Amino acid sequence: MMAERLRLSGLAAEDEIRRVVSDLIQSEARSDIAGFISTEVLRYTSHDLMHIAAALRREINSLPEHYREAYSKSANEQIFGTYHRILLMKRDGRIEEMKGSIPDPDLFRTFCRMIEEACISPEISEDAHMTPMGRLLYFLLSGFLIFILGESGHPIGTPFPGGFKVELKRGVICCPVREKEDDVPYALCRFCPAIQS
Repeated sequence: MMAERLRLSGLAAEDEIRRVVSDLIQSEARSDIAGFISTEVLRYTSHDLMHIAAALRREINSLPEHYREAYSKSANEQIFGTYHRILLMKRDGRIEEMKGSIPDPDLFRTFCRMIEEACISPEISEDAHMTPMGRLLYFLLSGFLIFILGESGHPIGTPFPGGFKVELKRGVICCPVREKEDDVPYALCRFCPAIQS
């Protein structure tokens, strides 16, 4: 049985995060990056995912009621839906069949360096999805969406305060907060293919 990755903390978590980032930053081929991310993501156990789901539920339950259901759907899709997609792609052999390089290797390396900084920064809370290893999973899943699949970091339909949401308009992903990247530390915005709506 695999050890739960979320249990890694302190120097052990920092060493693991640095190893992952160091290995990840060296590739440019889509199949290599996708293969590496899928291997790392699938090292999270079902117990890890249950802890993350419970922590996410607690966070979502603290949101205003009118916002809660829509945000819950998007957050679950972003984390667990992406995890499941990666699992299926790995099982079907689609990851190894990917062709070409990622569109912007320099941006990808900047993303990788941001992962390390964001994951090793002081913990914000004890909730599973906010621990260093919980954040690593979040960023790996987001990196897969953005750099491998060319999708937005937040799923289409993700709501934001004020009644705005991520939308697909004539084949273009539009996000109401795309230009707010400087307002949120470690935001996915500067890496995301979405445009400001």
